[in-house]
Amino acid sequence: LIKFGDNTEMIFQNEYDPEQFENINIDASSSNVRIEKGNTDKIKVTAYGDKDDRIAENISENELLISKESSKIYIFTFLYWCNEEIIIEIPDNCTKNFTINTSSGDITAPNLETSNIQFITSSGKITCGNINNGELNSSSGDIKVGDGNELTINTSSGEIQTGNLKLLNASASSGDIEVGTIEETNLKTSSGKITVNSSNRIQAECSSGDIRINNIGNYCSLKSTSGNIEINTLNITENSSIEAKSGNVRINSKNDIYVETQTGSGDADVENNNRKAEIVLDITTTSGNIDVK
Repeated sequence: LIKFGDNTEMIFQNEYDPEQFENINIDASSSNVRIEKGNTDKIKVTAYGDKDDRIAENISENELLISKESSKIYIFTFLYWCNEEIIIEIPDNCTKNFTINTSSGDITAPNLETSNIQFITSSGKITCGNINNGELNSSSGDIKVGDGNELTINTSSGEIQTGNLKLLNASASSGDIEVGTIEETNLKTSSGKITVNSSNRIQAECSSGDIRINNIGNYCSLKSTSGNIEINTLNITENSSIEAKSGNVRINSKNDIYVETQTGSGDADVENNNRKAEIVLDITTTSGNIDVK
């Protein structure tokens, strides 16, 4: 069967009283999922897709479950398209918990500062405003989120970008990580750079890329296999370590600490190094220079 043109139709729409459930679970197969602020006190779910698609709904155990199944089979589809999307309209100050899973679609959401969320997409990007606590996963897509409390973010082949958070665990197999001011964070990327505005406690590891941090307070453990590590201001209060196997280490400003250096085939230059200081920063390079002001 050959289809021509846009075959998109509204295939489902319903409204719900928010007091009916606490959790919203969307299993969206190949649809994009978009959460929006609505203009009523109801939660409204609208789905678009092909007329042969089916939407199932169920409310049980304090959860609304919306699942989408596609029964269509096309031999030729090059003249046919369908915009598959599920839109969830929520009232202001919505406190529901969201679980959204889509195999090949994007997930977008506004500020959900009182919610706990879990967003998973196999081959799509995730874009959120400010959120509270959550887990964001994308196999091959970028993840962008605003400010929040505690987050876990993973992407296999995409970039990660966040605002200011209390606690962040983030990993990217092949992509950059760029974050704002984080109280405590653990960052890891295999082939990409890590950029941090500020963190009190930071662990960061980069296989092939630079690590650049504007400000570090209290503690750091930084490792780069083939990339430079640069810190603008460092004010640690606990023993810390920096390791760059084939890259340079540069710190533009530090507090009154002792910096112990070891380099295989590079130069080490540390200004105002206090050997009597209680706090020690170990810096090791295999084939790179160390420059500490």
